[in-house]
Amino acid sequence: MKIAYQHLLRFLVDNPSIEDLSSKLFQLGHEHEIDNSIFDMEFTPNRGDCLSLQGLTRDLNVFYKTNLDIPIYSNDLPSLNLNFVNNAQDKCPQISFLNIEIKGDISEYKDYLEDYFRDLKINKNNFFTDISNYVAYELGQPTHSYEYSSIGNDITLQESNNDSKFTTVLNSNINLKSPDLVFTSEEEVINLSGIIGGIKTACHHDTKNALIECAYFKPESIIGKAVKYNLHSDASHKFERGTDPKCHEKVLRRFIQIVSEHVEIIKLELYRNNSDFKDTELDFDLNKVNRILGTDVTQEYYKESLAKLGFSGDKTIKVPSFRGDINHQNDLAEELARVVGYDNLPIRSINLDGTSKKNLDIFDEQLIKSFLIDKGFTEVINSPFCSVHNLDSIIVDNPLDSNRGYLRTNITDSLLENLIYNEKRQNDSIKLFEISDIYTSNLNINEKRLAIIISGRRGQNHIDFSQKLDNKYLIDLFNEIDIDINEFISNVDRAKLDTKIKTPIFTIELKINDIYKNFENYISLNKTSSNFIQYKPVSEFPSSYRDLSFSIKDPLKISEVITILLDFKSDLIKHSFMFDYYKNIKIDETKIGFRFIFQSSKKTLTDIEIDRVVKEIIEPVMSIKSVSLPGK
Repeated sequence: MKIAYQHLLRFLVDNPSIEDLSSKLFQLGHEHEIDNSIFDMEFTPNRGDCLSLQGLTRDLNVFYKTNLDIPIYSNDLPSLNLNFVNNAQDKCPQISFLNIEIKGDISEYKDYLEDYFRDLKINKNNFFTDISNYVAYELGQPTHSYEYSSIGNDITLQESNNDSKFTTVLNSNINLKSPDLVFTSEEEVINLSGIIGGIKTACHHDTKNALIECAYFKPESIIGKAVKYNLHSDASHKFERGTDPKCHEKVLRRFIQIVSEHVEIIKLELYRNNSDFKDTELDFDLNKVNRILGTDVTQEYYKESLAKLGFSGDKTIKVPSFRGDINHQNDLAEELARVVGYDNLPIRSINLDGTSKKNLDIFDEQLIKSFLIDKGFTEVINSPFCSVHNLDSIIVDNPLDSNRGYLRTNITDSLLENLIYNEKRQNDSIKLFEISDIYTSNLNINEKRLAIIISGRRGQNHIDFSQKLDNKYLIDLFNEIDIDINEFISNVDRAKLDTKIKTPIFTIELKINDIYKNFENYISLNKTSSNFIQYKPVSEFPSSYRDLSFSIKDPLKISEVITILLDFKSDLIKHSFMFDYYKNIKIDETKIGFRFIFQSSKKTLTDIEIDRVVKEIIEPVMSIKSVSLPGK
C-alpha cells in the first residue's frame, strides 16, 4: 500500500522527519520502501488494521504525539426504510446503508482530497466513488457507492446457488461460480461482495442520489475470490486482511462530512443491520509476557504501551475491535516486543543437547534431490499451512491466512494443487517432488517425507514423448536404488479435482528415514549451479505450439539441423524440444520432429505473430541442401 509522508503528518503532532518516521515504522515491523516521499508499505496479512492513514497513526502513537480527531457529521440521522435481507449473517454480521442526496454543482475538491489523487497518482472517477476511495485511504474501511435509482425494490446479500454472468464496474464480463457471496436486486447480481460492484448500478458523474454500502465481511468469506476472478481491488485487499466491525458509524459520518464540504445535501437516511459484537478480553499476565520475551518490564510500562496501542482494562485487557489478530498472550508479547524493539530484547545463550541430532543430514537430502532432478523431476516448495483439517491436525492459534489455519499432515495434497496449476497452463508432462516436514498431533517430533506426483507424457524428448507416466514408471524408477514402492503408490481419482483432463495421476509419499540410506552411493549426473537463478513470473496468457517435421537425406547434415533448431531464440518461445527421431533405412532418410511452444507475458499471441517466428525458424534449415519440410 502506498501512503504519502505529507498525508501522514496531518495526524502526527510531533512532525518527525521522513527518516525518523521510516526508522520507527521498521521497528513496528512495517517494512517499506520510500520513493519521492511516498511510503510503499508491506504489511503482514494479519495487520489489516494498518491499511490506512489512521490505522498506521494508531501504531505510531507509541512513539509520537498524535491527533486522530477528524471532522465528522454530528447531527441525528433518520432511519432509512430499505428492503434489505441479509441471508449471510454469519459472513457479514455488520452492515449499514446510507442514502445521501445532493443538489447543485460540486465545488472543486478541498486540498486534502485533491492531494490524495495528485500525490498518489490515482485517477478520479466520480464524486461519490472518489469519496469512497479517499475514506478507505483515511480510515481503512471500504465503502461502495450505488446509483440509488438504478437499484430495484429490494437488496439481498446471499451466497449464490447458481452460476451466473456479471458485468463489473470496469465493464468486464465474468462468469460467477457458486457459491459466491453477492448482493442481488430483483434476483440479478449487482455486486460481488467485498471485491467489485456492477456496471448497471454504478455511480456516474451525474449521480445526485446515492446509496452507500458499508459492510464488515469476515476475511475467510472474501479470501481467494479476487484471485479466482483476477479482480484485485483495494477493497478486497482490505477485507481479506480484516476491517474494524465497529467503525461504520464513524466512517459514514466522515463520508457525509466530506460531501457537505463540496455540495449541498438535501437528504440523509441511515439503515443499520448489525449483530452484537463481542470484544476480546485477555488475562493481564505480565509475568507470562516477560517470560516469553525474556524481558523484565514493569507493570506501569506494559500498561502504558498497550494503552497507546488502543488496548484498555486493568485486571483484564480489552482488545480494540480493529485488532482482530490479537487472541493470545503470545500476541500481546509481540505487541510489547514491537514497542521495546526487537533489537533491544535481551540476548541469552542456549545449550542444545547434541544427543537429539537426527541421523539424517542435509547432504543425504541433497542426494535424493539430485537423483530425482537427474530423472527429469522438478522440485517444488509449498507452504506448511493448509485448510484441510483432520483428527491429527495441529491448529495454528493465529494464522496469517485464515484459510490456512492448520499444519499439513501430508505433502501430496499440496502437490495436487501444483499439478492442477500446471495443467491449467497447458503443461502435459508433470513430474514434481517435494521434501518437507509434516506435523501431526500424535507425533512428539516432526517427520520428514518425500512426496512425488506424476501425470502426462514421460518427457519432452523423442524417446519419452509418446510414452505415458504410470505406476510402472515409478516402480522402475525406485528399483534403480533397490526401493520397493508398490504398496505406496496411489492412483488419484480425478473426479474429485477441478479439472477436465483425464490423464491418470500417480503419487507416492515416503518417510525419508526409511529410504535415505539407499541414496548414499548415488553420484549425481548434473552439477548444482552456483549462479543465482532469478525468478520469472508465470504468464497468465495462453500458450500455443507448432510442430515442425523435417526430412534429411544427407546424414552428415542431421547434427547441423538439430543445432540450428535448438539454438534458435525468440522472446515469444517459451520452450522447444525434439519429440521425434526416425531413420528410414530403406530410403536412407532421417525424420526429426521439433515442438516449439509460444507464449507471451504481455498478451495473447495471434497466429500471425507465431507464423512470423515459425518462418524465421524454417528459413535457415531449409537453406541446407538435402533438407525438406513435408507439406511445404
